[in-house]
Amino acid sequence: MRALITLAVLLCLLSGVTRAAENRPDPGLMWNRTGLPLVFPLQVKTAPGADYIVTLNNAETDDPALAAYITGGVFFRVLVPPGTYRLRFDYGNVWHSADQRFADQKTLTLDAPLTFETRGFGRKAGHLIDLTEIDLDQDTAATPRTREQVFCQVSRTQITPNCPLGDDTCEPRGNTDGYTSPYGINSRYDFSRESYTRLCD
Repeated sequence: MRALITLAVLLCLLSGVTRAAENRPDPGLMWNRTGLPLVFPLQVKTAPGADYIVTLNNAETDDPALAAYITGGVFFRVLVPPGTYRLRFDYGNVWHSADQRFADQKTLTLDAPLTFETRGFGRKAGHLIDLTEIDLDQDTAATPRTREQVFCQVSRTQITPNCPLGDDTCEPRGNTDGYTSPYGINSRYDFSRESYTRLCD
C-alpha cells in the first residue's frame, strides 16, 4: 500500500513538471515595449541545463525595453531596437509560470551596458554574449564573455541577357526590375537585385 502511495505521489510530481515544461514560452522574442524597429542582432550562447529570460533595460531610465526567452543549449539570436541597454538574465531549471518565471530563479546582470547602433553605411552593430562557461550554481555568476558583432548590408545585381548574343531578330521582353529605357525600347538584359546581411570582415 505504501508503495502505491509513493508511486502516485511521484506520478503527480512528474505530471506537474511536464505541465510546467509545456507552458514555457516559445524561444525568441517575448515583447518589445519601445515601439522601435527590431534591426540589431543579439546572439547568446548557452549550455544545456537551464533556460533564460534576457531583459534589456534602458541604460538611462532603467525602463524595460525588450525580453526574449532562451532555451539552454539551443542556438539563439534575436533582433533588438537601437539604443543602449543593461542586460539582465533570469535563469533556472524549472519553469513555474509567466508571473513567477522560474521556481529556482537566479539572476545575472551584465556590468557594462551594451549599445546597438548603425555604424556608417549599412553596418549594424550588435553583440554576442557567451554564457557557456558561467557557474549556474552560484548565487552571483561570473561575468560572461561579450564581444561586438557587426553585420553588413550587401547588395548584388545580376544581369541576364534577354536574347542570345548576336541574334538581332529576338524581341527583348520587359525587365524584371521595372527599368524603362529612355529610348522607348526594351532592354536586351534583365537586371535583378538582391540584398542580404552578413558578418562584416
